[in-house]
Amino acid sequence: MGRFDGKVAIVTGAASGIGAATLRRLAAEGAAVVCADINDAGGEAVVAEIAAAGGRAAFRHCDVGTLAEVEAVVAFAVERFGGLDIMHNNAVWTGGGWVADIDPEIWQRSLQIMLTAVFYGCRSAIPAMLARGGGSIVNTASIEAFGGEMMASPYSTAKAGVVNFTRNVAIEYGRKGIRANAICPGVVQTPLADMMLAFSKRTREELAALPPLGRLLHPDEIASVVAFLCSADASAITGAAIVIDGGLTAALNLSGHAPFEG
Repeated sequence: MGRFDGKVAIVTGAASGIGAATLRRLAAEGAAVVCADINDAGGEAVVAEIAAAGGRAAFRHCDVGTLAEVEAVVAFAVERFGGLDIMHNNAVWTGGGWVADIDPEIWQRSLQIMLTAVFYGCRSAIPAMLARGGGSIVNTASIEAFGGEMMASPYSTAKAGVVNFTRNVAIEYGRKGIRANAICPGVVQTPLADMMLAFSKRTREELAALPPLGRLLHPDEIASVVAFLCSADASAITGAAIVIDGGLTAALNLSGHAPFEG
């Protein structure tokens, strides 16, 4: 028996990275899963992998920045698998640069995919969850929700919004059986990290050395936390912003001493 036997989950941005890892984890523990992404080839590949391992999975093309497409994914999950219990709003798209140089269209698209789309996902999922007596929503934020980052104002602004929006969902629907939490990953080995390294002044090795754990995180480690939040083991947790960063934000390192240097 798996923790999610009989449950149905949607993960957006699930063709790679954290989304793909979460999709695999939920399916491995018994959930029927829907991969929602604009990357058709990647999404179909993840679904085929899950099916080959004996899981139940389906792919649905979805631009999460369009409400009708998100609503269609939820309707697809309900029709295909009988309902919806878990929604992981995880898709990401961002531009950046110095604030005075950011193209307003880049700003709008970034917030559309990383913040407005989370609203779309929750708005679409909640009625289906209420029909099942409740459910769990997990929204992907970031440690950048709690601090700025050079040349990344669209990203950090959107992620800060995700954290507080998640709290609103939690307080509005807790008595109706829906829990909502945000995860706030640090630097994870994903395509997004590769993009960051393309303009970072730090090398991958230097970046990995920053957190007390002394390494970058793996998507499977984030997926483990998502699975926990979606399970009955987290029945008392809602409205939380769970930091998963290898201790990166625990250490200001104003002294300049390396961890465990003595």
